[in-house]
Amino acid sequence: MFISERRASRAGTGQYRVGLAPRLRAWSFHRHRGRDADSNTDGDVNRHDVLILSTDPLAAALLGAAVELAGHVPRFALPAEGARTALRRLRPRAVLIDCDHDEACSDAFVGPALMTGAHVHFVRSARTRRDIGDTARRLGVRVIDLPMEHGALASLLEDLPISSP
Repeated sequence: MFISERRASRAGTGQYRVGLAPRLRAWSFHRHRGRDADSNTDGDVNRHDVLILSTDPLAAALLGAAVELAGHVPRFALPAEGARTALRRLRPRAVLIDCDHDEACSDAFVGPALMTGAHVHFVRSARTRRDIGDTARRLGVRVIDLPMEHGALASLLEDLPISSP
C-alpha cells in the first residue's frame, strides 16, 4: 500500500520518503477529482450537496458541521458570489437559508431554487429579524427553528432527500 524510498541527504544520513503506491495514487486522483472545483460537468443535481446561505459566518459554519455529520456535503457561496449564481454553480440537492439573508430569503431566489429540484428550508433563531412564516407557507418551504436538540437536527438533516443515482 505504501512505498518508501531511501534518499540520500546532504548530511549523509538516509531519509525515507513514504508515498502512495502508483495504483492508489491514481485511484485517489480519480476518486477526488473535481471535489474542489465545485462544478458539475453533467448538469445533474449533486446527490449529497447542501448549499448553506447565511449572513452570519459562524452560524453557517455550525450548520455546515451539522450537515457534514449527517452525511451530506456542506457547500457555501463564494465571497463575491450571489445566491442564484451559487445555486447554478453547485446545483445542490437541498438549500438551507438563513432568514436574515436578504437575497436568498426572497421569492426571486426560492422559486428558481425549487424549480431546480432542490429542497429549500428556511433556518431561523430567536435573533432572526424577519418574520418568514407567511412566505414559507405560501412557497411550501419548511422552517427550521434553532436552537434545536442535536438528535432532532441530525434526524432532519439525515432525512434530506437524496436523488437516485
